[in-house]
Amino acid sequence: MFVNLTRKSLLAVFFSSLVFTAFAEDKKDDAKKDDEKDKETLTQILEKKDAFDGFVNIYRDKEDGSGLVVFDESQLNKPFLYFVSTVDGAVAAGTFRGQFRGSRLIEFRRNYDRIEIISTTPRFYFDPENAVSKASDANISEAVLVSTKIEHEEDGKIAISLSDLFANEDLHKVSPTPSDNPEAEKRRFKPGKLSKDKTSISEIKNFPENTHVVVRYVYENSTPKVDGGDEVSDPRYTTLHIQHAFIKAPENNFKPRRDDARIGYFSQQFDDLTSDQTANYRDVINRWDLQKKNPGAEVSDPVKPITWWIENTTPLEWRDTIKNATLAWNSAFEKAGISNAIEVKVQPDDATWSSDDVRYNVLRWTSSPRPPFGGYGPSISHPLTGQIIGSDIMLEYSFMKGRWIAGEMFTDGYASLSNSLQGDERMNCSLGHELNLGMMFGQYAGMADGMGKIEEEKLLRQSMAYLILHEVGHTLGLNHNMMASQLHGHEEAHDDSITKGILAGSVMDYPSVNYAPVGKEQGDFYTEKPGPYDDWAILYGYSEALADPEQEEKRLTAILSRSAEPELAFGNDADDMRSVGRHVDPRINIFDMSGEAVDYAQDRFELIKHMAGKLKDKTLVDGRSHNDLTVGVNVLFGEFARQASVVSRYIGGVYLNRAFVGQPGYTQPLTPVPEDEQQKAMNTLMNFVFAPDAIDEMSPLFAFIQRQRRGFSGWGRDESPRLHDMLLGAQKNVLDHVTHPNVLIRLTDTTLYGNTFTAEKMMSRLTDAMFKADIKGDVNSYRRNLQVEYVDRLIKMSGLEKDSGYDNFAQASAMYELGRIADMVERSRGDQATKIHKAFLKDRIERVFYKG
Repeated sequence: MFVNLTRKSLLAVFFSSLVFTAFAEDKKDDAKKDDEKDKETLTQILEKKDAFDGFVNIYRDKEDGSGLVVFDESQLNKPFLYFVSTVDGAVAAGTFRGQFRGSRLIEFRRNYDRIEIISTTPRFYFDPENAVSKASDANISEAVLVSTKIEHEEDGKIAISLSDLFANEDLHKVSPTPSDNPEAEKRRFKPGKLSKDKTSISEIKNFPENTHVVVRYVYENSTPKVDGGDEVSDPRYTTLHIQHAFIKAPENNFKPRRDDARIGYFSQQFDDLTSDQTANYRDVINRWDLQKKNPGAEVSDPVKPITWWIENTTPLEWRDTIKNATLAWNSAFEKAGISNAIEVKVQPDDATWSSDDVRYNVLRWTSSPRPPFGGYGPSISHPLTGQIIGSDIMLEYSFMKGRWIAGEMFTDGYASLSNSLQGDERMNCSLGHELNLGMMFGQYAGMADGMGKIEEEKLLRQSMAYLILHEVGHTLGLNHNMMASQLHGHEEAHDDSITKGILAGSVMDYPSVNYAPVGKEQGDFYTEKPGPYDDWAILYGYSEALADPEQEEKRLTAILSRSAEPELAFGNDADDMRSVGRHVDPRINIFDMSGEAVDYAQDRFELIKHMAGKLKDKTLVDGRSHNDLTVGVNVLFGEFARQASVVSRYIGGVYLNRAFVGQPGYTQPLTPVPEDEQQKAMNTLMNFVFAPDAIDEMSPLFAFIQRQRRGFSGWGRDESPRLHDMLLGAQKNVLDHVTHPNVLIRLTDTTLYGNTFTAEKMMSRLTDAMFKADIKGDVNSYRRNLQVEYVDRLIKMSGLEKDSGYDNFAQASAMYELGRIADMVERSRGDQATKIHKAFLKDRIERVFYKG
């Protein structure tokens, strides 16, 4: 029904609705005021929580553990240093105690009612005088790591959720990254997915200049296919304790110092996008802020020295060696004009400070079930200036105790040998492992020779001193120098009247233990003070700058112009030869010693033969198992394999010279290794590694290589040593290098600028090494194994069965050598095993040539 309302009635309805609406709004406002009266202020909320005051204040509920991160508005839009490390991990999960996982610059920024943590990208530089600098933000992506709602705000204080910030992987990805190698990925232990319910904040530490939050990350994998090892209690649940740190950026007059290709500092890299240079780098080195008390004085104490604390967990008998090795760096600083640059103190047992405080640099100890390192010395640096802010050195107790730290024995076969020789492919320092192997080789060599107590103590002391020198060097900003062991000749290296405690140009190398050859008097085992390269590097990095920029640049250039001096030789991990086929200069290597590394290796092979003949009598003791002998054989063979690797790198090698044009000592930057040196390397491999009697001296030991049984730990393992795989493993590592596609094409390419040892010559010599000694007689089982391996490689290289990844020259050489081998095995002389073997090779080659 239609209702006809008068105008008066309509007005009455309208005013009634206004009154009702006004009444409702008043009630709503009253309720809001009552709610605001009942709502606690931020101050009241924080009073009920445990306070962790420091750089960034944190408050935590006493009952449920929830918390708030509270910061001042003045801290917004300012760069912080964000740093992540592992408090406790699992080696199988890819992380371990003391591991520095990464650092970056971050900023807290406000976006309406939310706080965002932004990771900035400081790598790119624009000259402010250049108009293009106005477009400096073009195509540069910042990362929004975290976006969380503001929980409370009061009087310029902003509070956000503690768990929103840390109890996840938003700030930093903790779980390991899958391997690109499908086979390696199958073998990798996989912790699984992060459990949000089990992950929690486990510890908060706050200091005036840094705030640390430790998170217990728990990962779940209901059906793990790979066991994480004994240190993982249950592979379905993996726990990692990761520390997140916010660190105050230094506020001082620190002046960055430019990096240079001729010297080895860790650095901060910057690309000048307004430069017209082909190398548009503005990189700066990482170094401490060491300023003279008396500027302009030739030598002066620093305003603030670098202070190291020896943790109170350190065994008393090692403290003096550690202290003296650390202080040994003062000699280099004094040459740079700074006296007493480093001081060392011992942490009192009643110390109230924590090693997590960035103001304290601590030498710390761990004892891991599966040690990931022997020593590890990273540092925290400002991403914009390179100023080193703090550092710790982690030391593994196993390093000094002679515990066999390889996961598997070399006698288990090729896989364990290959893993050892490849080294640590990441840029972490694995010197401690290498020193452990070297020290054990020295101990077993000493056992065979009846080393006295004094020499044994010298070996231990120099090993420890070298480890400390090396790791402290890292904390001063220096990266590895794998070319430093070239300082002395192989004879002079054993004469301590010449070496005087300095075996190499730098302590930043991974040298072989310098054990004396048979019949020679023992000299230094390891370098025990900074070498000439170290002095030069510290001079460049820490000497006092001149006020005038042009004069300062001339001063630095004059220092760098010495780089071609032999004792200042430098090459780091980016150039080293630890991986097969990788890089070119054989002098930039690990496990080598002296500027005549091939001659040195020959002496070492002879020493190994000498030791093998004595090892059984020295290690088998009434009432004990055969484990000492088993480890001894692995120590000897490990050194055999490492020296074989060193020698192989001279074949197809190229000497590098990074001197700048016009400086003293400048030559062409690429010079092929002379043919006589490559031939010497090939002869050494033929005589010691590929020879029919390569490990005959070890044969009497083979029936005694038995690990000590422990419960059912040998379940599924073939208890007999895989002796043929052991030797073939070392031989395959050499072949992996000398027949690598990179090496073969390099042998051909370098003929265009001086190389006379061609790929064809090398392949011919290699075939002779495999077959010539056996043409007229029996072929032993080692050689039969090696020859089959070599023929299979030639077939793969030739492309006769499948497409080849080798260059045309290498394919032609491989086909030619297969023909030569077919002729060599044509006559079936020898015992039955030899005849069967030759018939097999002949048939294998004929099938490839005449298939189809």
